Amino acid sequence: MDEYFSGVGKSVGIERRDVRNLAFTVGIMSLVLFAYVQGPLIDRMFTAVVGGAISGIVFLVVTLVINQIKPDHW
Repeated sequence: MDEYFSGVGKSVGIERRDVRNLAFTVGIMSLVLFAYVQGPLIDRMFTAVVGGAISGIVFLVVTLVINQIKPDHW
């Protein structure tokens, strides 16, 4: 896993802590959406999956932009 991550992470600009934070973001957003949406179980699950995926994509885009423009001393 470390060998794979070091190659992919360096080429994309994602660090190990970014992957951890991505997992937390997607998980928490999915749980919140699942609990908040009213309706049948399938609708709640679908909303949680789609909302979690959108949150994850936004998180990745913002993280990549921040990593590109941040100062070196951060």
